[in-house]
Amino acid sequence: MKGRSGAVRRSLRAGAALGLALLLSGCKTDLYTNLTEYEANQMLAVMMANGIPADKAALGEAFTVRVEKDDMLRAIALLNDKGYPRNTRESIGKIFEKSGIISSPFEERVRYIYALGEEVAQTLSQIDGVVSARVHIVLPEEPQLGQPVRPSSAAVFIKHEPNVDLDFFVPQIRRLVSSAIQGLDYAAVAVVLTEAAPTEVAPLQTETRMVSVLPGLSVPEADAGGVRMMVYALAGTLLLLLTGSVAGLVYFLRGRRRTVRAAPAVDPGNALMEPS
Repeated sequence: MKGRSGAVRRSLRAGAALGLALLLSGCKTDLYTNLTEYEANQMLAVMMANGIPADKAALGEAFTVRVEKDDMLRAIALLNDKGYPRNTRESIGKIFEKSGIISSPFEERVRYIYALGEEVAQTLSQIDGVVSARVHIVLPEEPQLGQPVRPSSAAVFIKHEPNVDLDFFVPQIRRLVSSAIQGLDYAAVAVVLTEAAPTEVAPLQTETRMVSVLPGLSVPEADAGGVRMMVYALAGTLLLLLTGSVAGLVYFLRGRRRTVRAAPAVDPGNALMEPS
């Protein structure tokens, strides 16, 4: 009896675990993967502030941002307007890694100019409202004897969010770039600002089509799949519980019947009478 009861309990626990797994397996899908925790948190904050439910999951040292399947289009459009995910920029240490034993002076110079522009662009990206920033630097080589000196110059391109005015910030941008690059004059820095066009997203339908899942129960068509899954999981769990209860009751009754049959019969003729 104890062995059978244990088997019934194990089957019930397995059924309950299966039903819980089905209930928790929502319709969320991966939106962006291989993110840092900081960037994942920033993207979650943007989406949740705009009414899009989302969560994150850790995959080793990287993170994944997930949203409902029906919200994926709106989430991508919103994050694109905010400049997420950010472009991964190489650091100066990464750029100056030598692949060979000896690097030519030209390779060293190209890597230096590229790394310097990336570092300055990374700083400009921290300005509120900036979607993306690029910095192109021109550093002429040292002139030979008798040749005129060609000045250095830089071009800054900034794409910012709609309705964000950065015109008043142009002098500070030029001062920052000229101060970060040796030998660059303030007047030789050109800044171009452009407003990012918002991504067009189809508006939500005002009329929601209802679908009958159970007699007397209607849900929106977009939620019908999830509701059916929950109903099936609940029905399966209840069926397993009912089956286990019936099996336990049958085992109990059979065991009791065997106990009654195995009990010795009492002969009335041999019964002892108490003296009066």
